[in-house]
Amino acid sequence: MSAIDKIYNYFDREPDLKVLFIFNDEFLADELREVQWKEGYRFVDFQGDWFTVKYNLDNAWADDRVVLYFHQESPLQKKSLRENFPLLDVLTANMEYKSQDYTAFMQQYGLPDTDKPMMRFVERNIMALQSERMLRLFAPYYQDRSITTDKLVRGFISSYMGVQRILEWDAILLRVILLGRDAEQQKRTDFFVKLRKCKDTVEALGRKLTDIFGTTIDDNTEEKVADVVKVLKYNAIVQNLAPVAADNYKQWRIDNTLALQQMNRLLELALSQEKTADALLEVMDELGDAVRDDELIRWYGTDANYYFVPPRLCQPIVAGLLKDKMETEPEAVIRRIEDLMLKLNGRGMTAAAMDYCLTVAQYYQKALALGSLTLNTPNEYVMRYQEDYYVLDQLYRQATEQYFKVDPSCGLFPDIQQAKHSLDLHYSKLNNRMNQEWTRCIQETGGMGGVHLSRQQDFYEKRIRPMQKKVAVIVSDALRYEVAQELIGELARSKHVATLKAMLAMLPTETKYGKPALLPHRELKLYGQEDSQNMSVDDHILSTTEKRSEHLQRYKDGAICVPFETVAEYNQQKNREIFKHPLVYIFHDTIDKAGHDGTAKQVTQACREAINELATMIPKILASYNVTEVYVTSDHGFLFNDIDFAEKDKHKIEEETIERSTRYYLTRSDAEATGMVKFPLSEVSGISNGSDVYVAVPQGTNRLAAPSGGYMFTHGGASMQELIIPIIICHQERDDNKQPVGVMVLDRKLSIQASRLRFKLLQTEAVSMDMKERYIRVALYHNDEPVTPVKDILLDKTDPSLDNRKIQVDLTLNRNVDAKVLQLKVFDAADDLNPLIKENVTNNTLIENDFDFE
Repeated sequence: MSAIDKIYNYFDREPDLKVLFIFNDEFLADELREVQWKEGYRFVDFQGDWFTVKYNLDNAWADDRVVLYFHQESPLQKKSLRENFPLLDVLTANMEYKSQDYTAFMQQYGLPDTDKPMMRFVERNIMALQSERMLRLFAPYYQDRSITTDKLVRGFISSYMGVQRILEWDAILLRVILLGRDAEQQKRTDFFVKLRKCKDTVEALGRKLTDIFGTTIDDNTEEKVADVVKVLKYNAIVQNLAPVAADNYKQWRIDNTLALQQMNRLLELALSQEKTADALLEVMDELGDAVRDDELIRWYGTDANYYFVPPRLCQPIVAGLLKDKMETEPEAVIRRIEDLMLKLNGRGMTAAAMDYCLTVAQYYQKALALGSLTLNTPNEYVMRYQEDYYVLDQLYRQATEQYFKVDPSCGLFPDIQQAKHSLDLHYSKLNNRMNQEWTRCIQETGGMGGVHLSRQQDFYEKRIRPMQKKVAVIVSDALRYEVAQELIGELARSKHVATLKAMLAMLPTETKYGKPALLPHRELKLYGQEDSQNMSVDDHILSTTEKRSEHLQRYKDGAICVPFETVAEYNQQKNREIFKHPLVYIFHDTIDKAGHDGTAKQVTQACREAINELATMIPKILASYNVTEVYVTSDHGFLFNDIDFAEKDKHKIEEETIERSTRYYLTRSDAEATGMVKFPLSEVSGISNGSDVYVAVPQGTNRLAAPSGGYMFTHGGASMQELIIPIIICHQERDDNKQPVGVMVLDRKLSIQASRLRFKLLQTEAVSMDMKERYIRVALYHNDEPVTPVKDILLDKTDPSLDNRKIQVDLTLNRNVDAKVLQLKVFDAADDLNPLIKENVTNNTLIENDFDFE
């Protein structure tokens, strides 16, 4: 019978009973406040107004059955209280609530009377145990006879925390620690008020904290757990390190292996979810400031193998890497950053800064591995650009994109700014040198004729006209080769097949020349005034989508041109009508539109948007509209440097021109010009009437002083980034015959330290048109049972670099294991019987059998 039922029973047994007095049972009082009382019953929580209560009992409440609660002991049980209890006459005329005898309670619920600790607990807490909340909480354990004193204690504490289930000690201790935050002041107060009402729970919680941290709750402080947090923070950081004499905190070091393991379990539990991880860092910042991160760095150094690295400790380590090793030892920076990212747990503004640092280090790693930039033929440059030169452009763009995700309030931001400044200059100089060598090689080998790539002006004739099935062509303005390479990685995740090839754009690498040249034509002509030129296609200027459609239909009956935005509405009916046509040209302008007047942030965002837009559209076209192939190409690439170009750095044009821009000018003069390379227009384009016109472009990546402006993002010249443009060919794969990527363990000797195993997996192949992604499950096993959480990992990396396909894995024991050798098993998620990997792991964590793992 619950306490509520017992209260009703008092009144049912005694019809003349008007007031039932209840004394000094806060747990029961909390429950009574939430009861929806039957009609005619009234609960009153006495707050000291004797006169009002007595008056209401005689008047307003005269017809009610009143349950009257007092926050004091009963004057009938303690005579010294009677003199100051004005309602003593009412009490003696009515009844006082009495809890059930504890022995009867134990008999009723089958609790063993041989269990002395349980008997004492029940005796001291009989009233709370009879509350409806506690009866409901413990009912399953009474029924299956699994109740223990430990469960009773944990149940009480869990209930004080407002949880309607019995928490494990790990969860309880973590919640107590996190209650120390300033934001939890009210919850903390409420919890400790309730906790103090039960001596057993106070003592049990204190023992648990002391066993682990050597200290416990300080009830004389507002925060309660500051000493615990201090010990937790210190040991979480330095447990891997031998103490040094200078360490002023070493008296807080936990030497007991079992205590350290339990602390690590709390740490891993907190870090397993974003909400609790953020809360842990918050409480460490607020209550653990006695453990100064700068002092730890001073004593142990930035290269120390810290076990846990909170952001404030991480920042000076990363700052040191940026200043001392980034440009000269990028591989060491990558290893250290990857290790720190695992220990930081990948959250917060510091994580964003480290993402940036990692990409910058990968850039310098690639730059240092380039070798000589002087090659013998233009084709060698084209091959190198397709193999690895493009990666520098890609990493620079990605690093710039990540830079703008770093919060300026992050402590690392000044160092990040300096690193970015150095990167901007390094990339600018390297890119300039690379393209100086490229243009030199072209000049020395007889011009663009030595570049064995298909030409932009031949795209329709050689690629599209021979197709007898339904085809879509997406012309993406300024989609340079490296962006297309990243797009291929995204497309590889689908069941469709996509291949990337290179094509040589016309000079000048401008939209008004390159885009119309991708359409069918008999003749391209230079057309315009003396200071501004255009290009006609079969004697028409194709300046609008409608004009391009009219022109296209002259070569392919029923063919049309549409803006990307129309198809991207994904109106099924409208798109079905569009793709009934045998050939559809789709014009996409995300990058170029943002680039010319945009900031560096807007340029990188536009590249990301373009990749996402195209990666969404291409599979939809293939899957939904019976299109056989989708081609994606570009009118030109672009140069991108997030630096200021001073007037003195802009190359002055010193001869007459018929058109000029920041990366080229057109002239009728064939005279040499300092710092410039000239090509006959008819040799570097499909323009038929340009025999007396020359395209002059800067050597390298220099910009020209021109009224058109646009220096950070620009095109028109002859750099590899501008000239080498992509052709992506996509078609639908009817059957998914791709093999899943493989996986292997990189570490040779696997061992568990302080209950944790850290190691690296390698995704052995990149996700590609031949290999598909794979889900794996990873855990440590003993006797074929997992003894760590089972981690699900998606192997979906498309990067061709092995270094970028490494995966850090962190496994922590979650139960008592006394075996010296465990097994690491890696399964395909679809096959839990046959492990892909099975490796022995040495257990160097000493664990005693009687340690309390529940």
